[in-house]
Amino acid sequence: MIWTRVLAVALTTLITGSFVISAQDEPPRPEGDKPAEQPDGAAKADQNKAPEGKLKVETTDVKLADKTREKELTLTAVYPEEAGKYPVIFFSHGAGSTGDSGSQLAEYWASHGYVVLLPVHSDVRLGRVEQMLADYDKDKDGKLSKEEVPEQMQGFFDTLDTDADGFLTKEELDVINRMGGRGGNRGGRGGEQPENPEPPKKEGEDEFDMVGDPAEMLLEDPVEPEQPQPRQGRQGRRAPRPQPALDANTGVDRVSDISFILSNAEALVKAVPALKDKLDLEKVAVTGHNAGAYTAQLIGGAGVNVEETVTAEDGTESKKTESRSLLDKRVKAILAFSPAGPDQGGLSKESFKSIKLPAMNITGSEDVTGEGQDAAWKKQAFELSGEGSKYQLFIEGASNNSFTAPRRSFRRGGEEPPTDYTFDWVKTSTLNFLNATLKGDEKAKTWLGSGELKKLTEGKAVIESK
Repeated sequence: MIWTRVLAVALTTLITGSFVISAQDEPPRPEGDKPAEQPDGAAKADQNKAPEGKLKVETTDVKLADKTREKELTLTAVYPEEAGKYPVIFFSHGAGSTGDSGSQLAEYWASHGYVVLLPVHSDVRLGRVEQMLADYDKDKDGKLSKEEVPEQMQGFFDTLDTDADGFLTKEELDVINRMGGRGGNRGGRGGEQPENPEPPKKEGEDEFDMVGDPAEMLLEDPVEPEQPQPRQGRQGRRAPRPQPALDANTGVDRVSDISFILSNAEALVKAVPALKDKLDLEKVAVTGHNAGAYTAQLIGGAGVNVEETVTAEDGTESKKTESRSLLDKRVKAILAFSPAGPDQGGLSKESFKSIKLPAMNITGSEDVTGEGQDAAWKKQAFELSGEGSKYQLFIEGASNNSFTAPRRSFRRGGEEPPTDYTFDWVKTSTLNFLNATLKGDEKAKTWLGSGELKKLTEGKAVIESK
């Protein structure tokens, strides 16, 4: 099976070598900056690439107790090692997604001088390691014995058990995340993302997109393999996973998560001492993907109709719809990856006009996530908004899952697949937007309106503004 080959290559990589952890020195160049001249014979830098920043990055998981809502809120903090005061970015994951689905963007932004916080909302999908612990940790001691793990995993139990104590801890299981795949591959700290091993190519086999996850074979019943999924679209891509319907009450809860963290910055710093004196809470942006984009729009001021259940004195219940604003004035900019359009989740055509702060919306021609949730619907978030520091990045051929991580595609039969720069264009554009709005970088602001990206990408990626 292909996953067996991938797993073998991945484990060999882990045993015999280490991932590259480095930081590149060249930040994205706004208009006016020119690349240094290359020595004779040296390869020229690929202008489509978005280089990592100069700063080394650390990542810490945190739990904060929200006594008012009687919940424990988990979040991940991604921040520069170097001392300094940095603007703060929140990344809100999609509904049914893993909590670290924006980790590659977070590390990229942090390497360029930002503290990025990734809250885990109540509608999260457990990551593969958390799911394994939930499924197999029978005595609930937070680790797995050899007797607890599934049969297909026992053959390399001792390899994963690096301290040879007879148990696999969450930290030891986390090596599975670095085998590649969606949701959980955090990559290198503050520099290049580690390369995921490619499966062997066979003569004459068809091209395919690696939508699946080699590590997820550990969660499957080997006796009943998953049935092949239907494919559609260019290059044989599978149909996108339908997104849950947007729900205003869930949106309220998600916004409350972010506002709670902002209001409890001292508790956050106490939990992560490395953040001491690093949080510039005067410069805060909220970003998000799918339902996370909807969350960013709500906290940025989009008007929303919230339906509530009202109980009368006699015990009868009725529905009440209330128009609300969830604007948090501490937020200075929003960035929506695959934003919500009107007539869903309590949003109307008038909702977007009440977003007064700087906003960037990102979508693409293949960005389809559910019934009626296509690119035309998502573009209305920009089209219906008022004027003033509003931007839309539209990428031809970009699908929903290509905004927050590189799209992994392999071509079999000896021919290399075309390079997909979607994620690089997203990184470059979002960094310039954040630099312009949070850091007051005039070169970045000029770049956003210059049409430079359209020229560079030969019209494939275009930024509109108003």
